[in-house]
Amino acid sequence: MMSLPLSEEIQKYTVPWLQLDWPIDWPQIFDRPGDLVLEIGFGNGHFLSDMATARPDACFVGIERAWGSMRRLFRRLNALKLNHVRAIEGDAAFLLQHVFAPQSLSEIWINFSDPWPKERHHNRRLIQDTFVKILAERLKSGGEVTIATDHADYATWITDILTRQSDLQSIYATPSVHQLPGRTPTKYEQKAIDAGVPIHYFVWRRKSELSVETRIQKVGKMPNIVLEGAYQREDILTLIEQATDQVWRENHRDMQVVIKMTDIYCQLPDNHGLISVLVREGELAQYFGISLLFRKNDQLLVKLAPMGQPRPTWGVKKAVQKVADLILETHPHLWLASSTVGL
Repeated sequence: MMSLPLSEEIQKYTVPWLQLDWPIDWPQIFDRPGDLVLEIGFGNGHFLSDMATARPDACFVGIERAWGSMRRLFRRLNALKLNHVRAIEGDAAFLLQHVFAPQSLSEIWINFSDPWPKERHHNRRLIQDTFVKILAERLKSGGEVTIATDHADYATWITDILTRQSDLQSIYATPSVHQLPGRTPTKYEQKAIDAGVPIHYFVWRRKSELSVETRIQKVGKMPNIVLEGAYQREDILTLIEQATDQVWRENHRDMQVVIKMTDIYCQLPDNHGLISVLVREGELAQYFGISLLFRKNDQLLVKLAPMGQPRPTWGVKKAVQKVADLILETHPHLWLASSTVGL
């Protein structure tokens, strides 16, 4: 089968999660019900596509951070004519918490995530206490998580974390086993097996129902602010240019929010301003633009630019507010005429 253009692959196989309400309505995405199965870190997509081929009635979602892996999965899905698989690009811990509802997943598979062997990097390991807590909450009662690793120290780390939580229990008499009957190994896994490296398989099951509130996060309106009064365009552009590389740190709902203006550009032919901005809210980082539109009748519009297609989160709205506040603080003849920021 001929491969699809990249634009069609993205439209067909990915989920535009930043533009959707959270948690995502997965039956609507797949246009049918079915057991929801998640693989975190699907690599070349072989394991995920094999599961989907064997189980046409289930709905499969894969999370990856590398676009090369996404492309390889797209080609595999297209060749196998698999229409019940979707991929999401992003941070697994953040996505698991926000786009999947509590008690919505039947299975979670985590194959050979990075062991980060150096002690100073252990905080980068995927398997952490908070991650496992969220994972357990997202599993249905009786749902299972399967974790595979060939790294002995990481296996000990995983064992310690799993055994000190109370919502999951091993389906075996031991925390992990060295063989899983009927399992099709990944490419990496087969190399480890051929080299005689022991594989540690953890299969843990949700014990019972958990009472977890589902927090609905609707996609909000795009924030914009209108300022009115006398100003000089060049003065405002100079002000913003001087503020680039400035970092603001805020706390919102026990989460650190970092806002940084990284650069400013003059947009021709209208000589409007475009500010490039980074906002990091916990594990979610968004790079986007804020436009400064210099209008007639002494109006200045501060709004999100199409660049980056950001989700209007609290941090993104705060960034728009920060730009407007910076201008108002230094231009006493300007005042706030209207705002849709809504903080």
